[in-house]
Amino acid sequence: AHIKAVDNSSAMLERARSLTADRLINPLPIEWIEADLTTLQFEAASVMTMNFTLQFIEPTARDDLIQRIHAALIPGGALILAEKVIDTSESTQSLLTALHHDFKRANGYSELEIAGKRAAIEQVLIPETAEHHVKRLREAGFQTVAECFHCLNFKAWVAVK
Repeated sequence: AHIKAVDNSSAMLERARSLTADRLINPLPIEWIEADLTTLQFEAASVMTMNFTLQFIEPTARDDLIQRIHAALIPGGALILAEKVIDTSESTQSLLTALHHDFKRANGYSELEIAGKRAAIEQVLIPETAEHHVKRLREAGFQTVAECFHCLNFKAWVAVK
């Protein structure tokens, strides 16, 4: 196996590199790549993962990115996609947001930190509904799309070519 870790931020890559260096025993080779996913040329792969990444991509570029990932996967290959999602019901979304903020408080975040993070990502992180993600994956050509994780307003799917 060979792992290619991609991010458009050198600081994020350095943080990931430092975390893996201390925690992996007999690590697999990891190639650290600073690049923009919307223009990156993908090589054939059996598995690709996007963990809370698509939500930071310009919405008009998301369909093309997922289609290019699908094209790069070998037959039977899989994309594991994890994203923050929004609910179509305003009351449900408000409840999920409140529960998420409670989770942050329980883990030591101050009200100022919670408000600061929300303000910092408000115009950058653009979530979509779970249904929109599933539709996009199916339209890209994935034969199987299965939800494999759900906690509050965070979901993950395994999509198989």
